[in-house]
Amino acid sequence: MNKKQSAVSIAIGVACVWMGTHFGPGVASGTQILVYWVKYGLFGAFSAVLAMALLGYCIYCSAEFSRIYKTYNYADWTREVWGIKWIVYLLDFSFIIVMMTALGGSLNAIGTLLNNEFGLNYWIGIGLVVIVAALLCAYGAKLVTRASSYLMYLVIVVLAVIIILAMSSGQLRLGQALNNISAGAVPSITPSFLGAIWSGIIYASFQANVIGNISSVAEQLPDRRTSRLAAVIGVCGNAAMLVVLTLFFLAATTIPGYDVMDTATNPLPFYGVLSALGFGSVKIVYVLTVFVAVLSTAVGFCFGAIARYSKLYRKPEEPAPLKDALLVAALLLLCAFASKLGIVALVSTGYTVLGYLNLPLLIFPAIVLANRKIRKKYLNEHHIKASGID
Repeated sequence: MNKKQSAVSIAIGVACVWMGTHFGPGVASGTQILVYWVKYGLFGAFSAVLAMALLGYCIYCSAEFSRIYKTYNYADWTREVWGIKWIVYLLDFSFIIVMMTALGGSLNAIGTLLNNEFGLNYWIGIGLVVIVAALLCAYGAKLVTRASSYLMYLVIVVLAVIIILAMSSGQLRLGQALNNISAGAVPSITPSFLGAIWSGIIYASFQANVIGNISSVAEQLPDRRTSRLAAVIGVCGNAAMLVVLTLFFLAATTIPGYDVMDTATNPLPFYGVLSALGFGSVKIVYVLTVFVAVLSTAVGFCFGAIARYSKLYRKPEEPAPLKDALLVAALLLLCAFASKLGIVALVSTGYTVLGYLNLPLLIFPAIVLANRKIRKKYLNEHHIKASGID
């Protein structure tokens, strides 16, 4: 009984790594939801489930591969899966793009939110994030990474409260919204089954960088059943949130005098909905939550960059907090300039480019190469010993 409970606990912890990465500022702002799901109507909600199933299968294959072959970082995982050393440099390129898009979009979101809510200058708001993140990476990264799962719960709770309050206001009517969409009365929403499916594939692909995060915790997995369970929990949690958010924004198309689909005017949909409904105090809580989410995302990415690139200026065990802080500050400032492209451009263009790049670099090797190398037949033929293979 204790063993089963332990396996469930481990599976939930691994799934939380995936969900914590996914439920960052991009989802919390609502921009990703509009760009990839809402514009396809109900087909978008259906496709979100399929996308998470695809990504969940990739994560299962990747986690099980890392468990068996002891590849606990994305560089080792890539080299072992492909059997080619230089391929890791392409993953470095992908990592840089995801930093520019994810962190650029996150900084844009928090800079805009702080300006809208508190009148704080855009660059002062971003500078605040840069300074705090640099200090955390230099002196408190372990504390932040330990608290990342609690941050995920905070983001989910705040979003859930916002959705409940908004739906109870009587201004969001899902049934009416679906009727309007069917009648073609919402021109910015075009139901398309094939379009939604392809959007889901691209979404799963650019989210596939989470494979590196999962590899780092795969050592905890005792057996194949736990790897499967972690993937299933992750699929259910992520898919449920995407479906709920998609339906929420579809219902928001009925708010009088507010066009939630007009991302040029309202690039931060959640904040826009709260403003349209007059939820002033809730907006403050929401902005502070996004600020913390941006910090966590920034620290997570930058801490990974330190682990990867700090060897250029110090030995692995040598403490160099000032140099680490300067590297983080430089990376975030670079992302800050990218953020001036705007969150919509970064999400719709940057993530799409990343999605196409990750199809051959992460999705293909996970579901084809890694999947092949974790099969019992392959392990037996190559005399590879592995525990927990059922």
